Amino acid sequence: MIPPVSRLQWLVLVMLGWTLGLPLQAADLLQVYREALQHDAQFAAAQAQYQAGLEQRVQHRAELLPQLSVDAQNTWNQTQYEVASGDVEYRQQNRTYSIQLVQPLFRWQNWVRFQQGRQLTALAASRQSIAYQELVLRVAEVYFNVLNAEDVFSAVMQLRAADAEQLASARKNFELGNVSIADVHEAQASFDRALAQSIKAENDLELARHALARVIGRHPLRLSGLRPGVVLEVPQPNRVEAWVEAATQGNFEVQAQELLLHIASNEVRSRQAEHLPTLDLVASQNMHERPNLGTERSESSSIGLRLSMPLYAGGRTSSTIREAQSLRIQAEAELDDARRVAALAAREAWLGIVGGMAQVRALEAATLSAQSALDANRLGYKVGVRISIDVLEVQSQYSDTVQQLSRARYDTVLSLLRLKAAAGLLSEADVQDVNALLEE
Repeated sequence: MIPPVSRLQWLVLVMLGWTLGLPLQAADLLQVYREALQHDAQFAAAQAQYQAGLEQRVQHRAELLPQLSVDAQNTWNQTQYEVASGDVEYRQQNRTYSIQLVQPLFRWQNWVRFQQGRQLTALAASRQSIAYQELVLRVAEVYFNVLNAEDVFSAVMQLRAADAEQLASARKNFELGNVSIADVHEAQASFDRALAQSIKAENDLELARHALARVIGRHPLRLSGLRPGVVLEVPQPNRVEAWVEAATQGNFEVQAQELLLHIASNEVRSRQAEHLPTLDLVASQNMHERPNLGTERSESSSIGLRLSMPLYAGGRTSSTIREAQSLRIQAEAELDDARRVAALAAREAWLGIVGGMAQVRALEAATLSAQSALDANRLGYKVGVRISIDVLEVQSQYSDTVQQLSRARYDTVLSLLRLKAAAGLLSEADVQDVNALLEE
């Protein structure tokens, strides 16, 4: 079980490192990603599923190869006869040994299933790629969720401190008779709201850290954040339609559904082949012994062709054909839906990047304006041209703007990774590119 690291414990460790002059090493996105490759349970399960899928080709190929079997049988027979002179009992022991080789010569369903085996192996590889991309996105999401939770906690604590200062000022001015009791109540209400927000922000931060620990198996003390003023570039090609087209073709979910459609089509052929005759080469060697009759022993060898023609199976074969045809239609519909989902994901990610970059610029300007408004209202309150509620409202607006800016920055970076994933292009190189945006 991973021990939790509370906010207080984290601060104690930080202070201890400063006191002793020890460097507090921060974990970056690339390091967290590489730890997740080793410790993430979902990705480990996907790896095991991939290894299991590789065996499908071997198993289906085996149906085309010779089948060799050995049989041994030992039986005792006892027969009792009634004759005029009395009962006569006859006992006999038989031993039979045989070895048989069966080589399929014409079994069309086996050949179709061999093709299915190769497609199932390719499907396993496609699903492994899906699991890998999901891991990268999951790592990035939990990483930036922790950073965002830390930013929110910091902003709320600043608001809480500012409201506490405003409450103390309101109480002092009330005692001096400069303000009414309403100002004190307003400051108290704002401080209580900030206190509640700080409790929630601390809980959200703890949950975000535990989500990260679930992926990498430990609680990192620090995470490298985005560099101040970092600017993202629009991915190339700078056309949403190009990314949508790439997603409908290169998305791994689409590729998996295409393979499932081919598998379903081959399943129809396999079921239809059950109406066809089969031809096998059969070779056998047999030996028969009767130990109770002395040395009586016989051997026989045979080789020949065995033709089998199915005539009637109670309607089962026709029913399985209809079932396979319906499943093929289902696979066609699911492929069409997968292409639409991939196209939508690409558009959503593209708009998240373009709109996110514009939102970040707007929120950066709003943050500067909110800071200026806060400074002006605090000064106005001191000289008596602003009342307490004005300062409290501006302080809350500034805190909200800072939190929105933090979330917008991280969402924009995540949209960039989601766009690459939608097109089936997400790789470690993209993790390195994002990691280059972080502080050293």
